Amino acid sequence: MSHRVYLYNVSMPSQSHNADKMMMEWGYEMPLLLQPLLLKNGKIAGNNYNHHTEPGNAGLYYDAQAGIENLKRFYDFLEQQPLLIEDKAAFAEAKNKLVAYLEKLKLPYFHLDAWDVFNMDDIPHAEQAETWLVSIARNNELITNAMENGDISLLRYADLQDVNPAFKSFAELLNYKDYQYGWAHIWQSGEEDYEVEIFEENGLWGLKDEDGNLLLAPQFDEFYGFAAENLAVVTLGGKYGYVHKSGRIAIPLIWDDAFDFEYGTELAIVQLNDKFGLIDVQGRMVAPAQYESLELLDYSGYFTAKKDGKWGVLNDCSFVMIDFEFDEAFDSGNGFYHTAVKGQKNRKIFNEDFIYIGEYPLSALEPIGNGLILVKPHKHASHNTLYKKDGTILAAGFDKINRQTGLPNLLLLRKGKKHGALGLAQESLLLPYEYDALIEIQASGASNWVLARKDGQKGIFDGDTDHPSWLFPLDDYESIRWLYDNAFALRRGGLWGIGYTSENLISGFEFDLVVRKVPVNGFAYAFIGPEVYVGSKYGLARADKDLVMEDAQDQYYNYYFDDDARQRLLTYAAAASPDDVIVDEYTSVETLYNLGLAAYETGDFEKSIHYDTLAAEKGHPSSMNNLANLYYTVDGYLDDDKAFYWYEKGAMAGYTYAMNGLGVCYQTGVGTAPDAEKALYWLGKAADNGNALAYNNLGSVYYEGQLVPQDIDAALYYYEQGEAWGSPDNGWLGYLHEMKGNPERAFRYYWRDYEDGSGIGAFNLGICYSQGVGTTIDIAKPITYFKAAVERSYLYGHIELARIYGNEEDFRDEQLARQHIALAEQAGLDIPDE
Repeated sequence: MSHRVYLYNVSMPSQSHNADKMMMEWGYEMPLLLQPLLLKNGKIAGNNYNHHTEPGNAGLYYDAQAGIENLKRFYDFLEQQPLLIEDKAAFAEAKNKLVAYLEKLKLPYFHLDAWDVFNMDDIPHAEQAETWLVSIARNNELITNAMENGDISLLRYADLQDVNPAFKSFAELLNYKDYQYGWAHIWQSGEEDYEVEIFEENGLWGLKDEDGNLLLAPQFDEFYGFAAENLAVVTLGGKYGYVHKSGRIAIPLIWDDAFDFEYGTELAIVQLNDKFGLIDVQGRMVAPAQYESLELLDYSGYFTAKKDGKWGVLNDCSFVMIDFEFDEAFDSGNGFYHTAVKGQKNRKIFNEDFIYIGEYPLSALEPIGNGLILVKPHKHASHNTLYKKDGTILAAGFDKINRQTGLPNLLLLRKGKKHGALGLAQESLLLPYEYDALIEIQASGASNWVLARKDGQKGIFDGDTDHPSWLFPLDDYESIRWLYDNAFALRRGGLWGIGYTSENLISGFEFDLVVRKVPVNGFAYAFIGPEVYVGSKYGLARADKDLVMEDAQDQYYNYYFDDDARQRLLTYAAAASPDDVIVDEYTSVETLYNLGLAAYETGDFEKSIHYDTLAAEKGHPSSMNNLANLYYTVDGYLDDDKAFYWYEKGAMAGYTYAMNGLGVCYQTGVGTAPDAEKALYWLGKAADNGNALAYNNLGSVYYEGQLVPQDIDAALYYYEQGEAWGSPDNGWLGYLHEMKGNPERAFRYYWRDYEDGSGIGAFNLGICYSQGVGTTIDIAKPITYFKAAVERSYLYGHIELARIYGNEEDFRDEQLARQHIALAEQAGLDIPDE
């Protein structure tokens, strides 16, 4: 069975909703023909559905509406290419189906879930998701370039990343019959899609299924083709109605005329008594038959209607969007609506929210997204004007908008020879018209970063929706490059440095070259002479030569660095390494972590603390957790304050095991005062991320009844969740089931606990056999299990053995009874009177 990739239309990242819709289930890849959907605001967050990966999971999210418009543009572009499409009729059908399907999607995000594919590799899901984000962005750059130049030859298949290797060209992939020009990628459910035959007999029309079985006897004067909702118009005796593909008459023949149901609206136009109205798929009137004319405006569900000689606009609920006061029907401008102005070439323009903008020639109008409409220079205006969604002017008097950017919150404008940046959220100029150039930073995912140039200086401005600011104010930088996430390489004085902002630098300006790398185990290579270092979120580290060799020999290396950098990497990787591991400020956190783990396993806790502290101080969450565990559990090194400190650091860094540890600290008062709210918060957060131990610890909180009132049902629920997530505490599960009056289940869990080597599990089995809990009484067996309990250091077994040897007739042995009483007393146990 192939590993699957899923695409959804969802309400929000990392949280499932009933309205979410699965769009695609495909093997191993994100199909290239649908990748234009994944264009804007790409980001990584937890999956909505496949979210049970430990310690984390990662899916991709994109702006849905921008993607839909981009895919429509892509298919329009393909349709215009000569000699590209082998079956134009099949392509047109697939395109129409795709457009109709996509325009029904109303939720704001596309969610790409490759959890199943990511599980094939040991690389963390977040790192794999970043690789997919980069490759999809790269492919969309190539697609966009081809569209903007109107030249399909620019879309070279060899340049595309992570596409099906079975094809040698884009044309071959596009025309592959089983893909149905992209429609086959869409997951279908519910809507029947089967072949039927409309046939004629004795001048009347009927319906058969694909096997020739009669569905509807010949009875109609006309039987039109099936359209949206699997409904077809039929006529009889001058009346019109609708038949479903299954053979039922879906809507009675009561209309004077009827038209196909429209894709994307689930509505059809009907006529009665020379007036037109709208009905739904059940035949119910949505808009009464009171209009002299009625036409579909677009697939968003709007109609232009004529009433009392005047035209207006209705929505799919029959609400009037534009009043009936215009002489001509409305048309859609793909982002605005317009109607004629008598005696003029200009049109009356309404934006997508049906707010009146003014009278302009259509050639001057350009919707630019976010509900904004650009009015370009025309006969009556020599400058550009930009209108907001509310119909007021956002900006005017500028000469040009840079349309080549994908900045979510910024529009780059030019006025004369100077450039400025308009903040959409702020509805004002964030950067005035005083810059020699403003250039979008090409980064994977969505950003509002621009490279600013002014008077020979450079800087990076972040046009963030909430907090616009300079990441790197204008300075004498010779070059600035984006590396990964929010990290940049900057050159000043001939040397390179790495930083997130001017106040948060990973390094000084000390390298003769910095290049990007595959964002696995770091995101950049930094060179000083023959030495190579890796830049990562943990700072700088000496590069691992084996990993360097892998990157340098990767077939896609030139996406990250050029041939000169590759040669330097190969030379570094081939050089001999010292015999001993060097531990200094440039030792990688991965190496430090492994050294700390090895020292811990050999009992060298001083070295373990040393290595883990170095890694933890660089920000490595696993090392933080290891330090906390050591200070929490190892005799001779117990330190409540340090355990709490490192658990808290690891939890704040997002490490689920540290979240669990921090929750236990708040539960038991280690390094802090007991705190019910914080204990439940951190244990719950760890559990929500799939940490089974956290579920068990939540169970103990509710059983103990110290921080919260005792709740046996809640305790059992959380212990069962711990079992479901792979860490059953069989002893507690048995005990809680026994408390709940489920002796058979209790016995089964006690047995599992015993098989796991538990002393108390052996003891509990002995009690079950001696008292008939979940099984029959058999006094011979308790002796075996109580002895096993004692051997496993659960010394209460002595008391029960003394009870059997002293009281059970068939096993009475006073000497053994006294012996076990003595051993119990020696262990400091209270001896019961009986």
